[in-house]
Amino acid sequence: MEMFNDEVLKERIGHLKKSKVLNALEPVEKYAIKKCKQHGIEYSYDVIAQEVPYFKTMGYTEYGTCFIFQPLNLDMRSQQMRDAFNDGGYDEVLDYCKYLNGVQEKRQNNKYQDRKQDFDKYPAREYIVVLPGSNKLKEKTCLNRLKYIAEKHGKNVWFKPRPITTYAVIGEIKDLFGANNVLPRDIDLYYYLPKAKKVYTTHISESALYAVAAGIPIEPVDVHNHIENGSFYSINRFLFEYQKHGKEFINKAFTSPKSGIINPAIDKDWRGKIDAYFDYITTRRNLFKGWYIVKNNNGK
Repeated sequence: MEMFNDEVLKERIGHLKKSKVLNALEPVEKYAIKKCKQHGIEYSYDVIAQEVPYFKTMGYTEYGTCFIFQPLNLDMRSQQMRDAFNDGGYDEVLDYCKYLNGVQEKRQNNKYQDRKQDFDKYPAREYIVVLPGSNKLKEKTCLNRLKYIAEKHGKNVWFKPRPITTYAVIGEIKDLFGANNVLPRDIDLYYYLPKAKKVYTTHISESALYAVAAGIPIEPVDVHNHIENGSFYSINRFLFEYQKHGKEFINKAFTSPKSGIINPAIDKDWRGKIDAYFDYITTRRNLFKGWYIVKNNNGK
């Protein structure tokens, strides 16, 4: 179990500590791994890759305080969200937006503990740009787009680095957009998000979910090439495209077991939801069994 493994987390996020709110997902991870083993499917935490449709690996991670399943095949991930939105096989549509807005109001949506509260020193502005971490910033964001936003909004926009951004990269960001327009990396993003008129973010950020759930417009700052390789692309693509109907999409899609989105705080029978998800995804997976030959490490 990697989601709560201290050694794994130290390697991934260094000195940062995960929010205690996410502890509720530990039994979900345990049950998810059990289901993968039952179906002979490998599993891996917080990874994205492209396998054949008869995928061998089930990815999983946290997203918006939820546990999400991510088969390591882009078409499978995207199709499960389409099928989830169009699914009518459940008794009631759960109000996931109300739940997410409640998490936002309590400021429990940070992935990491001990976020700084220097809000008097850094008052809210009407626009905010949510940047990815050092390892993704130059690869995943469009510099020309960022420069355009900075020029358009002037002193009325904040650029928010991720907590795992190195000081060297933060220095580069300040050189580009001005030190007075860059928030500290450890300040609480979710103090600023609900106060914004618009949120500029990426397909690899949970901020898109919280903004759309709150009815705040979002625009992308991603580089378009290989945008589909983003960790939350299969969900966020629909949030960007259908944000005017975002609450309907979130509530309907997240309610359906086909989404692979699980949250014990709102899903009363979350184990049953996982069972139903595996019934769905393994049925789809089996459609492609034997279609593509994948060599193993021995060339066979």
